[in-house]
Amino acid sequence: MWSIKQNNKIQTNELQKMAARRRNYGSPCCTYAQADTLRLTLPQAEQQFIQRNFALLAQKYNVNIADAAVQQAKLWYNPNLFVETNLYNGYSGKILPYGHNSDLYNPTAGVFNVQIQQIVSLTSTRSKLVRLAETNVALQQAAFQDLMRTIRYQLTQTFGNLAAEQQKLQLLQLQGQQLETLLAAFRAQLKLGVIAPYEVTRLELEQKNQESNVTALQGQISQDEATLRVLLSENGSAYIIPVQELNLSGFKNLIGLSQLIDQAYANRPDLQITDKQLTYNQENLVYQKALATPNLTLGADYQHVGGPFPNYVGVQALIDLPIRNKNQGNIQAARLSIDQAKQGQNLGRLQVEQDVLTAYQHYQQAVSLQSKITPEYLQSIQDISKNATEDYTRRVIDLVSFIDKIRAYKDAQLNLIDMNNQLFQSGQQLNYATNSNVF
Repeated sequence: MWSIKQNNKIQTNELQKMAARRRNYGSPCCTYAQADTLRLTLPQAEQQFIQRNFALLAQKYNVNIADAAVQQAKLWYNPNLFVETNLYNGYSGKILPYGHNSDLYNPTAGVFNVQIQQIVSLTSTRSKLVRLAETNVALQQAAFQDLMRTIRYQLTQTFGNLAAEQQKLQLLQLQGQQLETLLAAFRAQLKLGVIAPYEVTRLELEQKNQESNVTALQGQISQDEATLRVLLSENGSAYIIPVQELNLSGFKNLIGLSQLIDQAYANRPDLQITDKQLTYNQENLVYQKALATPNLTLGADYQHVGGPFPNYVGVQALIDLPIRNKNQGNIQAARLSIDQAKQGQNLGRLQVEQDVLTAYQHYQQAVSLQSKITPEYLQSIQDISKNATEDYTRRVIDLVSFIDKIRAYKDAQLNLIDMNNQLFQSGQQLNYATNSNVF
């Protein structure tokens, strides 16, 4: 006969194994890592991102295009060459009559006219256009830096979330293995008739709930893995494991809020864009005013015959008369663009200040939560699992209470992972808000 003592011995062994596995939990890697696994620290991910990200490479072409526009603006106007000849000679009745003509006043050969003209700027519009194009280069460079800042923040967010999700998955998979082991022992005891069927059913329900949580978490991991592969330009389905090194001491020595705001004013590329946009509009106003003065066209003219006398040589000067069109519409638009850019500057500085303030508050909240994690608290979490095992072994608590305590242990561990990720994310948010390596 199977005794109650033997039954309790089996349960005790299984529950003690579960407690030992929980105490050994802590490795950040995922238990189902694939063969094509890519382990990356955050600096390694950032380096690969800078070298290979398609969005950055595409945006960089805008800088090169702006550089080409500067080279184009430096070029002089091309001279204009005009050549004319007669199609038909009425004296000789010939088409395209070319040849020697002995009588210049009664020509029987061809007549031709040659003119060459050159546009000359009276207000140095070319140099003003060069300065305008150079300002656009600086504007495109700031836009490139702002895009890099934004995508890099997305990279660090995804990196931290993925690391936390993989730690959670390891915890849930470990508990799933423990439940499977315990359930197998209970099913064996059920066949011997020494435990009630509801205990097996209750464990099976808990196992299904655990599997559902694992499936949902794996779906989120797949999304973040895909996002990270796109950001890193990784082809295929390599499983990326973020190697996260969270130095909590670095979060305790933070400079003041006013210094952080000053850093953001100096380093934020989106704020630099508003400054460059104002400069661009100011240069554009200078250029539009220069266009109000028309260009002068100078030229020379030679006519073999057909002019007032043979071998006529003349000079030419051509200029538009700015009677109605003095480019006043474009000049007014340029002035309004300057006012618009100034408002953009004001908005940009306000946005920077609020971004830094919000990030600083999130950081303070995360540090406050982290400071409440004491060694005593961590020990109490471990005691939940240990006490649950011992109490259930001695039948001090029933199965429902045992499962509740196991859930409390799991929730506490998941909460610790979330708190660490929140601290990491608050640091990255400060880096993003100031565009500097605060952490």
